[in-house]
Amino acid sequence: MWAKLKYICIICLLLSAVCIFDSDTASADELSTVKLKVGFCRLDGFFEYDSNGDEYGYGVDYLDEISRFSSIHFDYSYIKVKSWEELPGLLKSGSIDIIMPASEPVNASSELSFTTEDIMTTYHAIMTKKNRGDLYYDDYSSIGRMKIAITKQLLDYVGMKSYLKSINVYKNLVYYNDYNECKQALDDEKVDGVISNVMDLTDDMKILNKFSVSHNYIVMKNTNPYYKNVNKALTELKLAEPTFENALNVKYYPDRINTPLGKYEENYLRKNNTLNVAVYDDYKPISYYDKKSHKYKGIAVDLMDKLGEKLGIKFRYFAINTKDPYDMFNSTKTDIVLPVYVDDLMYYKTKSLFDSDINYITKSSYGTLNDNARIAVVKKYKYISDCLKNKTKYNIVEYDTIEDACNGVNDGEVDAFATSTYNAKFIIQNPRYRKLDIREFDNISLPFGLAINNNSILESALNKGIQYITSEERKNIIDKDTAYKWSDLSWYDKLYSYIDILSFVSFILVFAVIGILIYINSKKKFIEQIQQKSDEAIKASRAKTDFLSRMSHEIRTPMNAILGMAAIGRSSTEIKKKDECIDQIIDSGNFLLQIINDILDMNKIEQNKIELKEEYVESMDFVGSIKKMLEANAKKYNVELRADFSKYRSFLIKIDPLRTKQIYVNIINNALKFSNSGSYVDWIMEVEDIDEKLVHIHCVIRDYGCGMSKEFQKKMFMPFEQEYNEFTNKVEGTGLGLTIVKNLVEIMGGTIECESEPMKGTTFTIDFDREVHSIDEAKRNSAVKPDESILKDKNVLLAEDNDINAAVAMEILKAHGMNVERAKDGQEVVDMYLKSAEGRYDVILMDVRMPKIDGMQATKIIRNSSHERAKSIPIIAMTADAFDEDMKRTMQAGMNAHLTKPIDIKMLIKTLVSLIHKEN
Repeated sequence: MWAKLKYICIICLLLSAVCIFDSDTASADELSTVKLKVGFCRLDGFFEYDSNGDEYGYGVDYLDEISRFSSIHFDYSYIKVKSWEELPGLLKSGSIDIIMPASEPVNASSELSFTTEDIMTTYHAIMTKKNRGDLYYDDYSSIGRMKIAITKQLLDYVGMKSYLKSINVYKNLVYYNDYNECKQALDDEKVDGVISNVMDLTDDMKILNKFSVSHNYIVMKNTNPYYKNVNKALTELKLAEPTFENALNVKYYPDRINTPLGKYEENYLRKNNTLNVAVYDDYKPISYYDKKSHKYKGIAVDLMDKLGEKLGIKFRYFAINTKDPYDMFNSTKTDIVLPVYVDDLMYYKTKSLFDSDINYITKSSYGTLNDNARIAVVKKYKYISDCLKNKTKYNIVEYDTIEDACNGVNDGEVDAFATSTYNAKFIIQNPRYRKLDIREFDNISLPFGLAINNNSILESALNKGIQYITSEERKNIIDKDTAYKWSDLSWYDKLYSYIDILSFVSFILVFAVIGILIYINSKKKFIEQIQQKSDEAIKASRAKTDFLSRMSHEIRTPMNAILGMAAIGRSSTEIKKKDECIDQIIDSGNFLLQIINDILDMNKIEQNKIELKEEYVESMDFVGSIKKMLEANAKKYNVELRADFSKYRSFLIKIDPLRTKQIYVNIINNALKFSNSGSYVDWIMEVEDIDEKLVHIHCVIRDYGCGMSKEFQKKMFMPFEQEYNEFTNKVEGTGLGLTIVKNLVEIMGGTIECESEPMKGTTFTIDFDREVHSIDEAKRNSAVKPDESILKDKNVLLAEDNDINAAVAMEILKAHGMNVERAKDGQEVVDMYLKSAEGRYDVILMDVRMPKIDGMQATKIIRNSSHERAKSIPIIAMTADAFDEDMKRTMQAGMNAHLTKPIDIKMLIKTLVSLIHKEN
């Protein structure tokens, strides 16, 4: 029996192994990282080592990008070999996993799998030494006389023999076993050239002929379990980043994607190795004559010098001195004019040497250009006006100089001055034009090219040379020439940049004598000012002392009422008396909470930590709810609140509802408190359209009460300030309300103004500009709002370590028909929820500061658990942490809402109804 059991176990293990290794994605889905061995044969630009001995190149970048698109992270190890001929044997033996780049042969081995997408498109080429000045690109007469080395294997490549016969080189071929032998024969001058893939091109070689496009792939053994992952990742990469390969070619093989100079081009440049170039001598930073160095400089000049370096020639520069730059070809011995507008069809033109946009310089206060705008250009910069006339309908106004054009903008003669982006930025750096702005035309690009004096060979050579300049070289030149330099400014401009300081110094010098004469008087005033500042400091200190004293009084007053009424209520046997005590306790508690909230708001304002939480609300509902809330206070003071919303209307307005309500409620409550019994307070709301998405809100709150003195109005918005008189001494307050209101209004971008006169009343005016949306009334009226009945029989898990707070919360929840279970710490609430059956709890009320683990950590554990409703169950923070930072932390932990203690019962119930309705 034991023998049979042993055989059964062995069979099960074998079957398990087969299942693992037979799966295409086998370990693909299970392993997070897989190491693949790559055959590394050094190849210029593709596989190379840096100074630290680390691998880099086209192939390394490509493999790293493939790993990024794979479901598995591939970690590559590179196995160094001396020749490509070693790689197939290593791949078949399993010593390496990947060969790249590889061309797919006519008869591919059945053991190998090529990726369905290529990783590089190359070509075959006839190449020779760079020092062979007698051999030229695509010069078939000289190519036909060459002895050319080729490998026997390459000769069998599809279409190779027929092409070589067509260009008459087949009969001159010399055969070798591998490319290394071909290259050695070229170095030993046994042959004139070699035929190979352009990947074998080195710095000492040049291309004579390109042919036979070759697609190169990644090769893996067809039994390799990761072939499909690599192949799929490569396909995803090709689809997602179609320009990736081109970027690698530009990075590693810029010379191989460019077309070499031909025979006629090389001969022309050899005979004409210095060309005459006409440029503008005052067009910084494009081109200009530097009087210090006596040389031409600028972006265009430096790029031309780089072009000359690429082509092995030099340029001689001189100034354009004709109205039309093309006239330079007729009046002087000029070979090239630059810069010119490339789209102009006159004369031979090159490709763009560098690109710019046309910008316009205008006054900071100017609006948008219309079709009839007057645009200034400088006469001699003809290519600017050519471009604008070709692409716009603006009225072009010509000026002689840049300074004249800028003055024309300042004086209102024209609406704007058009020039290239680089020139515009240079102009604006000048202190004289600091009141002007740069703006962009819509999609008007300005390709800067070269005009050539009817010479197609030179045009072709220059076009190829422009391609040889890399984007990095072009960027470095532009960055260097557009960097702001203090030395570029004239002495006048340098002095102008200090015009304010110079004016001040002049003022000081002019009035120095007067200053000496009034020194004694000034000294006396200075002493008085010091005394005044000292008095102000004493007053400020006294104000803080008074504030602390008042806070002590204000806090002790409601606390005395709370404790006293609690004692009376407990000892009384009359229900009515107990109810009166409870009402007094609630009123005193609310006033105590207002004091705390005012102090916290003031602290946030002083530390610039007030953050607006803006949302769209319905305008009439918003002011209507405030009116309804304040009408109860109005009855308390026996004052009528007269709301006039006749010039207001219904729309969605973007505001911070809490802070905006705080502004209105504070001002209106003050108006009610400081009004005589039997009087009234006016609240007027008006709206004026600015445009489709912006309105101006005008609010007036007017009372007819005790008013304020002129002295107090000067400091009424300062913290801790209160006016003491026979009327105000009867009213409770912290002296922070108006300070908070003013700061909130200004944070919202609004203004608040006050007019007041003692015994006649006070008027506050508040103005805002706000974003709005129109309302689909049908949708708004049809919206169904859930009511409190949804809470009946819902199960609440309450996390609260304080017994009194827990008792209060449980009574509130039970009063609304809810069932409550309590957890006394963070660990207990986690355990109770994770062990509960699905649907056991409908909502969790979470205290933040609890023993063992806090509420935020408990929330994270619940959210990350595998419980059925872990991600969706509503979790509400109920905490004494009242700052914005506290709210952000609870939201980041995964809670749905944040309520601060003491709990507002209406807000708690509203939040419960909303979240439970939303989840259902």
